[in-house]
Amino acid sequence: MKILIVNTFYYPNMIGGTENSIKILAETLVKNGNEVAIYSVDEKENKSIENINGVKVYRYKIPKYNKIIKKFKDINNNLAQIQIREVIEDFRPNVIHTNNLYGISNIIWKTVKKEYNIPIVHTLRDYWMLYPIVSKEKLSKILFQPFMRKRTKYVDVVTAPSKYTLNKFIEAGYFSESKKQCIYNAININIKETKEIIQKRNMNSKEEIRFMYVGMLIENKGIRNLLDAFSRIENGNVSLHIYGKGELENIVKQKVKENDKIKYYGQLPIDKLKNEWLKNDVLIVPSIWEEPFGRVVIEANQYGLPVIGANRAGILETITNIQTGILYQYDNIEELVKTIQYFENRENIKKYYKPIEENIEKYSIENQIKEFMELYRSMKDTTYINIL
Repeated sequence: MKILIVNTFYYPNMIGGTENSIKILAETLVKNGNEVAIYSVDEKENKSIENINGVKVYRYKIPKYNKIIKKFKDINNNLAQIQIREVIEDFRPNVIHTNNLYGISNIIWKTVKKEYNIPIVHTLRDYWMLYPIVSKEKLSKILFQPFMRKRTKYVDVVTAPSKYTLNKFIEAGYFSESKKQCIYNAININIKETKEIIQKRNMNSKEEIRFMYVGMLIENKGIRNLLDAFSRIENGNVSLHIYGKGELENIVKQKVKENDKIKYYGQLPIDKLKNEWLKNDVLIVPSIWEEPFGRVVIEANQYGLPVIGANRAGILETITNIQTGILYQYDNIEELVKTIQYFENRENIKKYYKPIEENIEKYSIENQIKEFMELYRSMKDTTYINIL
């Protein structure tokens, strides 16, 4: 099949978990014999077309606008409509799979359906279509949601990596005419390697317990709560290792100066981060916002790390699905402290190795590809208007 994937950013412009998920999806679809193209708007110049690991990438530039104009461009972006037409006419896809559309606008759904009648799958990876004006929920509902909601009628199938995220949009009246399906995000899991890692961890008898945080250093990720909680840990054999960057980086650096049990490494590339997963014992995900999925949970699990996670949305759902960690009330620092203290005993960490081995495969890329391919094939026979 010829599959066109649409997302604001694409590799090597990796902004977050979405870009990593899309890269894995695109490259695995190619390995399974499909032709895959990407339409993104992260080009610095004007336009480029390149091949990355078998994936054809159409990279365009969207001009920078002031905040007010940018928000209205998110509703109706004529330039994105022109660009998507160019990509369709060159690539001629059987199906179009859209993801994050900020900077592009979901107006392209109307263009695709009205002019080409190509089947559309949309994956919900954030809450942008609900709250385009960040932190101004009432204004979003009045100015933007009516447009965003109305256009969902052009989407044939909507998917999400968690039931929570899918239900949040359904409850808001979005995608009322679309087929709905939960398809978990996935990672390239080498089950044999994971079992070998866990076997080595089972033999570990070191007294030091290394906790880690991986992600952006911003308010909604709960980094302040994590630093506060860890400052209350008195055990000298416990340390916290932080990987990432963001607006709270200076606060993290200050805590490092105050507490020699806290270490900061900045943001590391994926290949170097693997060594850090192997060095540490437990991942902490302290998000205070409703994570659509919480990809970092399964990334930790594949290297044998159980997870302490805030009981929020996708994190709650992922940890509950595979039983590989402990949830705590996201705004209760004392409860987070007690959970950290529970894992100060290495024998308690080892209790989670078997559930990881038994359940991690639920999030394998093979399972995800199977589900998406079944979805694409069910739509393939839809005929569309010949491109002139």
